[in-house]
Amino acid sequence: MLSRSSSARSGANAYQSGLSAFETGRYDEAIELLSPVAEQRGLASTLAKFYLGQSFLKRGVELMNAGDYATAASRFLAARAINPDAADLASHLARCHAGMRHFDLTTAELERDQSAGRDDDSLPIRLAHAFVRDQQIHRAIETLTGAIRSQPGRADLHYQLGVIHASVDDFAAALPCLVTAAQLEPTNTAIVRNLAMAYGAMGRMAEAATTLASAQRCASHDATIAWLFARAIEAARATGVELALTPSPVMPAPVDERAIEQLGEIVVTEPDFVEAFLSLPTSDVDKELFAMLAATMHRALEKHPDYADLHFHCARIYERLGRTDAAIDKARDALRINPRYVQALIVLGRLYGATQRSAEAIERLESAIDAGGDYPDVHCMLGELYRDQGKRIEAGAAYRRALELNGSYAAAQRGLEAVAIG
Repeated sequence: MLSRSSSARSGANAYQSGLSAFETGRYDEAIELLSPVAEQRGLASTLAKFYLGQSFLKRGVELMNAGDYATAASRFLAARAINPDAADLASHLARCHAGMRHFDLTTAELERDQSAGRDDDSLPIRLAHAFVRDQQIHRAIETLTGAIRSQPGRADLHYQLGVIHASVDDFAAALPCLVTAAQLEPTNTAIVRNLAMAYGAMGRMAEAATTLASAQRCASHDATIAWLFARAIEAARATGVELALTPSPVMPAPVDERAIEQLGEIVVTEPDFVEAFLSLPTSDVDKELFAMLAATMHRALEKHPDYADLHFHCARIYERLGRTDAAIDKARDALRINPRYVQALIVLGRLYGATQRSAEAIERLESAIDAGGDYPDVHCMLGELYRDQGKRIEAGAAYRRALELNGSYAAAQRGLEAVAIG
């Protein structure tokens, strides 16, 4: 049996060893060594208890960051048993409970933090979203409404309240919140983007497009805003509303790599994506919009170099940017992958025609017709090319075929009359 002095020496040794383990980040070992010392009396016990609580806390953080939320929560609860008022414990436990989808416990921990008067501006927002995940929408709204009464000048509170209303399709309630947030922070593109989406959800497409135009002027590099802007313009036009586009200020802007990466995936899965841009009338914003879209296409092609559609869309974007040689190269790339790609043949024919390569243009357009592109505009283009070469018979045949397909095709009718008179 150990004497009292031997026991004290053993405890001191365990404390020193435990402290050494704590200081070198070996928290499980520190817990094992310090736990028996903490149960004793005296100064060593008091110090051991402090470092034991810290070991539980720090090991919990490691486990939480590794995604082991259940074990992390057990460590945090052990830390709380030693020091109930330790900083960040409630937040850490809230994160663990959220990770395990125990949202009722998440809200309980965040409310505990709030009741303790913790100085954390993000707390009302985190608590509100925890209530949302726990399907307590009314409590989420109450939480943010109360925070707004205390701090009415905080745009983020109005914004988050608007987002929560929108999440349950209550756009009539979301709109005034988002409008207020945008008034408080007019250059915050996330706020303005969500305001535009609320307008769109309510069918107010002209206001959605105007709002996105404002956002695009603030962040000409933001690929997501540019895409939404194009879609809003298209939707507004479908309702008979034509909007003038205002160029964004010329300024150096960082490349929004994450948004371009996301849009690159949209390009691959959504064929109408590029059409939404190309349907826009020519304007002073072309350089910004289509330079961004070209970067998106390149990102998509890095992952999918064998997709003929991506090369074709890239060709059309370069054509819009006035980069004819690059457009020709990309149209050729599309045809190397799919030699009977009708639209790529048509675009390449048009590009060759624009660069006075009439013979090559005619060859591509004839190939497009043979591949199924028996369209009036293709025959009319052929007529113009033959006419430029002085081949009146061939031109007349092309114009007549265009008129067979579309009897009111004015350009083909004028062309036919010109070769008949000449």
